[in-house]
Amino acid sequence: MPKRKIKEEKPKKRLGKKEVLIIPIIMGGATLVALLVSQLAPPPDPTGVCLKNHNVEIFQLHPRIEVLVDGQAVMLPDGVGKEPKDGRDCLRPIHTDEVGNVVHIEYIRPIRFTMADFMKIYAHGGNTITVVNNSTGANVEQTLNLADYDAQYSYFSEENKFTKVAEAKDVPPFRENMVARVELTSKQ
Repeated sequence: MPKRKIKEEKPKKRLGKKEVLIIPIIMGGATLVALLVSQLAPPPDPTGVCLKNHNVEIFQLHPRIEVLVDGQAVMLPDGVGKEPKDGRDCLRPIHTDEVGNVVHIEYIRPIRFTMADFMKIYAHGGNTITVVNNSTGANVEQTLNLADYDAQYSYFSEENKFTKVAEAKDVPPFRENMVARVELTSKQ
Protein backbone atom coordinates (compact mmCIF):
# COMPACT_ATOMS: atom_id res chain seq x y z
CA MET A 1 0.00 0.00 0.00
CA PRO A 2 1.21 3.42 -0.83
CA LYS A 3 1.88 5.72 2.00
CA ARG A 4 -0.38 8.68 2.35
CA LYS A 5 1.15 12.04 2.44
CA ILE A 6 0.25 13.96 5.51
CA LYS A 7 -0.58 17.52 4.67
CA GLU A 8 1.27 19.91 6.77
CA GLU A 9 -0.75 22.78 8.14
CA LYS A 10 0.25 26.03 6.64
CA PRO A 11 0.63 28.83 9.09
CA LYS A 12 -2.38 31.18 9.01
CA LYS A 13 -1.84 34.16 6.84
CA ARG A 14 -1.61 37.30 8.90
CA LEU A 15 -3.89 40.14 7.90
CA GLY A 16 -2.09 43.12 6.54
CA LYS A 17 -2.93 46.75 7.22
CA LYS A 18 -5.12 46.95 4.11
CA GLU A 19 -7.25 43.97 5.10
CA VAL A 20 -7.64 45.22 8.68
CA LEU A 21 -8.73 48.70 7.59
CA ILE A 22 -10.99 47.82 4.67
CA ILE A 23 -14.12 46.97 6.73
CA PRO A 24 -14.02 50.13 8.93
CA ILE A 25 -13.40 52.23 5.81
CA ILE A 26 -16.42 50.69 4.05
CA MET A 27 -18.61 51.19 7.13
CA GLY A 28 -17.47 54.78 7.52
CA GLY A 29 -18.12 55.47 3.84
CA ALA A 30 -21.61 53.97 4.03
CA THR A 31 -22.39 56.08 7.10
CA LEU A 32 -21.17 59.21 5.35
CA VAL A 33 -23.27 58.47 2.27
CA ALA A 34 -26.36 57.86 4.46
CA LEU A 35 -25.84 61.18 6.26
CA LEU A 36 -25.40 63.06 2.99
CA VAL A 37 -28.50 61.50 1.45
CA SER A 38 -30.60 62.28 4.54
CA GLN A 39 -29.46 65.91 4.44
CA LEU A 40 -29.90 66.36 0.72
CA ALA A 41 -33.22 64.51 0.56
CA PRO A 42 -34.88 64.88 3.97
CA PRO A 43 -38.15 63.06 4.64
CA PRO A 44 -41.33 64.95 3.70
CA ASP A 45 -42.96 67.34 6.14
CA PRO A 46 -45.63 65.17 7.85
CA THR A 47 -48.19 68.00 7.68
CA GLY A 48 -47.91 67.91 3.89
CA VAL A 49 -48.45 64.16 3.56
CA CYS A 50 -51.75 62.89 2.13
CA LEU A 51 -53.23 59.85 3.85
CA LYS A 52 -54.13 56.97 1.52
CA ASN A 53 -57.21 55.98 3.53
CA HIS A 54 -59.14 57.27 6.52
CA ASN A 55 -59.12 55.51 9.92
CA VAL A 56 -56.63 52.83 8.92
CA GLU A 57 -53.35 54.23 10.25
CA ILE A 58 -51.75 52.73 13.37
CA PHE A 59 -51.23 56.00 15.26
CA GLN A 60 -54.45 57.86 16.13
CA LEU A 61 -55.20 60.67 18.57
CA HIS A 62 -58.33 62.74 19.25
CA PRO A 63 -57.39 65.98 21.06
CA ARG A 64 -59.89 68.82 21.51
CA ILE A 65 -59.16 72.34 20.35
CA GLU A 66 -61.42 75.05 21.70
CA VAL A 67 -61.62 78.23 19.65
CA LEU A 68 -62.87 81.43 21.30
CA VAL A 69 -63.50 84.55 19.22
CA ASP A 70 -63.88 87.68 21.35
CA GLY A 71 -64.84 85.44 24.29
CA GLN A 72 -67.50 83.47 22.38
CA ALA A 73 -66.98 79.74 21.80
CA VAL A 74 -67.06 78.70 18.15
CA MET A 75 -66.47 75.33 16.54
CA LEU A 76 -64.05 73.95 13.99
CA PRO A 77 -65.64 73.23 10.62
CA ASP A 78 -65.79 69.84 8.97
CA GLY A 79 -63.09 69.76 6.33
CA VAL A 80 -60.05 71.11 8.17
CA GLY A 81 -57.14 69.23 6.62
CA LYS A 82 -59.12 68.14 3.56
CA GLU A 83 -57.66 70.31 0.81
CA PRO A 84 -56.80 69.35 -2.75
CA LYS A 85 -53.14 68.76 -3.56
CA ASP A 86 -51.85 68.50 -7.11
CA GLY A 87 -55.44 68.41 -8.41
CA ARG A 88 -56.47 65.45 -6.21
CA ASP A 89 -58.31 65.21 -2.90
CA CYS A 90 -55.93 65.11 0.04
CA LEU A 91 -56.63 64.17 3.65
CA ARG A 92 -53.88 65.51 5.94
CA PRO A 93 -52.72 63.66 9.07
CA ILE A 94 -54.36 66.42 11.17
CA HIS A 95 -58.00 66.92 10.20
CA THR A 96 -61.57 67.22 11.46
CA ASP A 97 -64.16 64.54 10.78
CA GLU A 98 -67.18 66.69 11.67
CA VAL A 99 -68.16 70.12 12.94
CA GLY A 100 -67.06 70.48 16.58
CA ASN A 101 -63.85 70.81 18.54
CA VAL A 102 -62.37 67.31 18.17
CA VAL A 103 -59.36 67.02 15.90
CA HIS A 104 -58.43 63.66 14.43
CA ILE A 105 -54.70 62.93 14.12
CA GLU A 106 -53.59 59.78 12.32
CA TYR A 107 -50.26 58.74 10.89
CA ILE A 108 -48.31 55.64 9.91
CA ARG A 109 -46.19 55.83 13.05
CA PRO A 110 -46.24 57.72 16.36
CA ILE A 111 -45.34 61.34 15.72
CA ARG A 112 -45.35 64.53 17.76
CA PHE A 113 -47.77 66.95 16.11
CA THR A 114 -48.16 70.32 17.80
CA MET A 115 -50.57 73.26 17.80
CA ALA A 116 -48.21 74.97 15.33
CA ASP A 117 -48.69 72.01 12.95
CA PHE A 118 -52.46 72.26 13.37
CA MET A 119 -52.46 76.01 12.68
CA LYS A 120 -50.33 75.43 9.57
CA ILE A 121 -53.03 73.11 8.22
CA TYR A 122 -56.00 75.09 9.62
CA ALA A 123 -54.87 78.38 8.05
CA HIS A 124 -53.96 76.51 4.87
CA GLY A 125 -52.79 78.77 2.09
CA GLY A 126 -52.94 82.04 3.93
CA ASN A 127 -53.82 84.03 6.96
CA THR A 128 -57.51 83.10 7.31
CA ILE A 129 -59.42 80.42 9.18
CA THR A 130 -63.03 79.29 9.02
CA VAL A 131 -65.05 78.82 12.20
CA VAL A 132 -68.61 77.66 12.77
CA ASN A 133 -70.79 79.87 14.94
CA ASN A 134 -73.76 78.12 16.53
CA SER A 135 -74.99 80.98 18.75
CA THR A 136 -78.31 81.26 16.84
CA GLY A 137 -78.98 77.51 16.85
CA ALA A 138 -77.90 77.07 13.24
CA ASN A 139 -74.35 76.40 12.11
CA VAL A 140 -73.05 79.49 10.32
CA GLU A 141 -69.55 79.46 8.84
CA GLN A 142 -67.45 82.60 9.26
CA THR A 143 -64.07 83.32 7.71
CA LEU A 144 -61.70 85.21 9.99
CA ASN A 145 -58.58 87.07 8.95
CA LEU A 146 -55.96 86.24 11.59
CA ALA A 147 -54.26 89.61 11.02
CA ASP A 148 -57.32 91.27 12.61
CA TYR A 149 -56.94 89.30 15.85
CA ASP A 150 -54.49 88.80 18.68
CA ALA A 151 -54.10 85.07 19.30
CA GLN A 152 -53.53 83.60 22.76
CA TYR A 153 -52.73 79.89 22.97
CA SER A 154 -53.17 77.71 26.04
CA TYR A 155 -53.54 74.07 27.03
CA PHE A 156 -55.14 72.26 29.95
CA SER A 157 -52.22 71.18 32.10
CA GLU A 158 -51.58 68.81 34.97
CA GLU A 159 -52.33 71.72 37.30
CA ASN A 160 -56.02 71.41 36.29
CA LYS A 161 -56.08 74.81 34.64
CA PHE A 162 -55.35 76.34 31.26
CA THR A 163 -51.70 77.29 31.00
CA LYS A 164 -51.10 80.17 28.62
CA VAL A 165 -48.14 80.16 26.25
CA ALA A 166 -46.71 82.85 23.98
CA GLU A 167 -46.98 81.03 20.63
CA ALA A 168 -48.60 77.96 19.08
CA LYS A 169 -45.21 76.21 18.96
CA ASP A 170 -44.99 76.44 22.77
CA VAL A 171 -48.03 74.21 23.31
CA PRO A 172 -46.85 70.65 24.13
CA PRO A 173 -47.33 67.97 21.46
CA PHE A 174 -50.86 66.61 21.16
CA ARG A 175 -51.80 63.51 23.12
CA GLU A 176 -55.04 61.58 23.43
CA ASN A 177 -57.87 63.63 24.99
CA MET A 178 -55.68 66.73 25.34
CA VAL A 179 -57.50 70.07 25.44
CA ALA A 180 -55.89 73.08 23.81
CA ARG A 181 -57.36 76.54 23.31
CA VAL A 182 -57.00 79.37 20.83
CA GLU A 183 -58.41 82.69 22.02
CA LEU A 184 -58.79 85.30 19.28
CA THR A 185 -59.37 88.87 20.41
CA SER A 186 -60.15 91.62 17.91
CA LYS A 187 -57.45 94.24 17.58
CA GLN A 188 -60.05 97.01 17.14
